[in-house]
Amino acid sequence: MHNFVWLIVGIYQSGSVYLSRIVGKIPSPAKLLSATRRLSRLLDNPAIRVRDLDEPIARGWLETQLQNLGEIRLIVDGTKIGFRHQLLIVCLAYRKRAIPIAWTWVKQIKGHSSATKHLALLAYVHKLIPRGTAVFLVGDREFGAVAILRQLDHWRWFYVMRQKSATGIWFDENSSWRTYGSFIQTPGQSIWLGSSCLTAKEIFPVNLLVHWEVGEKEPRCLATNLPNLSMALCYCRRRMGSMRCLVI
Repeated sequence: MHNFVWLIVGIYQSGSVYLSRIVGKIPSPAKLLSATRRLSRLLDNPAIRVRDLDEPIARGWLETQLQNLGEIRLIVDGTKIGFRHQLLIVCLAYRKRAIPIAWTWVKQIKGHSSATKHLALLAYVHKLIPRGTAVFLVGDREFGAVAILRQLDHWRWFYVMRQKSATGIWFDENSSWRTYGSFIQTPGQSIWLGSSCLTAKEIFPVNLLVHWEVGEKEPRCLATNLPNLSMALCYCRRRMGSMRCLVI
């Protein structure tokens, strides 16, 4: 417990996940190398099951939001950390903050990791949430695969998930395939494309919209099962504000 407390203090003070930087913020007579090894042994201890420790806290936060709002608002994201690893994380959106409730490390040098790993993380969060709860999930392109959208529909979760602008979309037999990003040219615009099919490979029916926030370099191409533009943008903007204030 003593080492865990100093680990948290070191992360907060250093703003880093690198052990050498964390240890540099921990007051101790021990040398840097010795203190770093001590924390490394703690983190490598197979007897310490992090999710067993975190799960009661995560359940408590989820239940509290459900009681106060009548729904649960989640954010998913993938971040490159270093040492050829990426962090996949699910957060609770709360008062313009993103509070981590579940995460996993993926050995990935570049690009997106597999949808299988994303689904495994989301399935863990799914079991923490009471059945029948209204869940709203927003996320970046890392979690935008059709396999994930299909599973979210099965769970009856609402979602707004970003897609690549080069993704092909199709409306009906009277139209040809077009790229997502071709529908908008100017910042400050929002276009509701409505019911469409996503990717030539999957032909997955979903509502689509394109939104270009003023000040951003490119438009956000979004897939959602929400019924209209205003609801989709509402949850998308909450996500943008929360991720700017991400707490790790």
